[in-house]
Amino acid sequence: MATIKAVSSKAGIGTAIDYVEKEEKTEEKLVSGIGCTPDTVKEEMQATKELWGKTDGRTYKHYVQSFAPGEKIDLEQAHTIAKQLAENVSAWKGHEVLIATHKDTKHIHTHFIVNSVNYEDGHKLQWSKKDLQNMKDYSDQLCKENGLSITQKGKTFDGQDREETSAYTKETYQFLKKAEQGEVKSYVQDTALAVLDCKEVATSRTDFIDKMNEKGYKVDWQDNHKYITFTDKARQEQGEKQCKIRNNKLEKYYNMDFGKEELERGFEVNARTEQAREQLKSGTDRTAEPDNREVQGTNIGTFLNQLNADERASDEKRKDKIAERTDREASRERQRVEAQQKAIERERAKATRKPKAPEHSRGFER
Repeated sequence: MATIKAVSSKAGIGTAIDYVEKEEKTEEKLVSGIGCTPDTVKEEMQATKELWGKTDGRTYKHYVQSFAPGEKIDLEQAHTIAKQLAENVSAWKGHEVLIATHKDTKHIHTHFIVNSVNYEDGHKLQWSKKDLQNMKDYSDQLCKENGLSITQKGKTFDGQDREETSAYTKETYQFLKKAEQGEVKSYVQDTALAVLDCKEVATSRTDFIDKMNEKGYKVDWQDNHKYITFTDKARQEQGEKQCKIRNNKLEKYYNMDFGKEELERGFEVNARTEQAREQLKSGTDRTAEPDNREVQGTNIGTFLNQLNADERASDEKRKDKIAERTDREASRERQRVEAQQKAIERERAKATRKPKAPEHSRGFER
């Protein structure tokens, strides 16, 4: 059986890649890449970020697939399953993924380092608790297809509850776990739930802020501020010091993306969905006059044509992106070869250069 866990770390993407590619932990044949080459993965991921102008914020996501100790599986089979898993995670489509299977512990496990920026469209990785659960479910399916045991839903391979909550300190972690179980009241958890609820239905930043206000939360979202601050108004009015929390803290505690880009993208999706729903609803209104239905049908056709046009434009943009990336890699390779050639020429010139005679041994011309 295999478990899936999201890893939360403050380490930079280069450090994470160096760790998973360590020779003592894996073998060359057990390191693969989707949309990238393991030998140049750091340069490729950085190039993608620079191309789309998204070099700050969260730079990667890190996940681990672990097989139970004693599971009848070898390193190659584990790596093959890991590649199948990564290739079928829909949220990772268009993202470079480094896959490295490790052999340095009592159980075989594979690391996935996923670039946060999509090389096809420049969007940041969208990841939710549901996406993580889908990934776990597909991992179980692959285990079943390969004759391996299956974990119980929500359990690790040793029967413990799968962890979804993390925190910087042990005390905070234990408190949040108690809050999940309903043993204590946590404004952090209440805020996270409010954000999730509003995120699912809000169609714009303003709409999101309004809905959060209705739930009793003040939202400080400014373009010149890196983070969003949520304030529990009731706790603030009661003089409680612990009434505010930033979105990056919620991300850390719950392994979910509460970033500005993620929220804005969600609003856009909600707005398009709402627009499509309204147009389809009006187009299927049987009580409308015939002329109106004709107009509505025309509007729906226009809407669908626009969707197709947008899809074609996105496909063209993706092709341009891939072509640009290929040219950039070719240019980088030419520069590398030229630099090597120049270095060789300098060494040859140095080796053939005749040493100068000492001053005292030189003759004088009359």
